[in-house]
Amino acid sequence: MNVSRVLILVVALVAGGGAFYLATSGGGAPAPQPGPEPQEVAMTKVLFARSNLEQGTVITQDKTKWVEWPEKTVPDFYVTDKDTDFIEGLGDMRARIDIFSNEPIFSRNTVRRGDRGMMAAIMTPGMRAVSAKIKVEQVSGGFILPGDRVDVFASRDKRGQVREAPTNIVLSNVRVLAIDQTFTTEDDDIALPGKTITLEVAPSMVETFIEAKQSADLTIVLRSVFDEDIEDQATPTPDQVVVIRYGQG
Repeated sequence: MNVSRVLILVVALVAGGGAFYLATSGGGAPAPQPGPEPQEVAMTKVLFARSNLEQGTVITQDKTKWVEWPEKTVPDFYVTDKDTDFIEGLGDMRARIDIFSNEPIFSRNTVRRGDRGMMAAIMTPGMRAVSAKIKVEQVSGGFILPGDRVDVFASRDKRGQVREAPTNIVLSNVRVLAIDQTFTTEDDDIALPGKTITLEVAPSMVETFIEAKQSADLTIVLRSVFDEDIEDQATPTPDQVVVIRYGQG
């Protein structure tokens, strides 16, 4: 037999034996090693709106919900379950702007009782706020409350001049925004004998109201809550949003 053929046969036998040994002994590629265990992501609860909240809506806890959020990615101005002061003050807060369902609630889109902008937040878009100093007997004995709707009458010229019409209606079916510094009241039985009343009026009626309070005595007449005639004023233009904060009595 040729020597070269003998060598090839020997090499083939050795290679085959090695392969058989590796196959039977579990040799070959090393077994995969377990990787590092995934780290648990720390979560926190963020305050969100449960439903749509229109501008001026009182924000109570039942109108909010908590959403789980990765703690490291929560923006600084978001409200978490650790912000106890904000959470405890929810009942005194209103939506500064429209807040839609599943949007976060925080200090930038809310306003708290006594904060600057509170009056603007409770106003109907496009309307104006005007104020006048009134005696208690001219405000239905002091039983008119914020949220009531009233008529405003002018009578007796302050300068002593004879008026063409002794008494005439100046505003009809307007909403009372505040009595002095009170925007809302929890108890409907509480009388607010304030000296200043703030009303929400259409833009077209601002000048009429200012002229009336400067030249005549005003009387505020309370309307029934069952009065369905609520379209007495001119329709306001939504892009005209100005607040007259302080009226002269």
